Amino acid sequence: MTISTGESLITAADIDDLITRVRQTAGDPGPLESAKATLFSGDGDGDGAGTGPDPEAARIIRQRLLVTALRHGGALLAKLLSRLSPRETAMVRRYAHRLANFLDTLEVWAAQPIMLALMRFGLPYGEAETIAVAVLLLVG
Repeated sequence: MTISTGESLITAADIDDLITRVRQTAGDPGPLESAKATLFSGDGDGDGAGTGPDPEAARIIRQRLLVTALRHGGALLAKLLSRLSPRETAMVRRYAHRLANFLDTLEVWAAQPIMLALMRFGLPYGEAETIAVAVLLLVG
């Protein structure tokens, strides 16, 4: 797994790509547009100070964006896959919808439940661990 530092993990362009992909499938891009506004407006907490979104709210929004990317593909999913080996990439692509459905059920995202779900899908421990860590780093 490649870990890079100093990069903006989820950009406005990633969200724009997701909005386009959701529109192409006749989905409602409204929640994505709201997520983009919240993450990239100067005032996410509504106090007028321009401090950005609450860190916990921003993390939850990034989680929702990743789930959408697992279902629709695009630049954000490519960012996740770029951190993985070719075999791990193939596994994420193969089980993307199942992983998205599982992540939708989680209240708290942690490595162990994600790993266990991936192992139930049939992935070996090492690959499941790497994928779980990559998912958490992306939304962290």
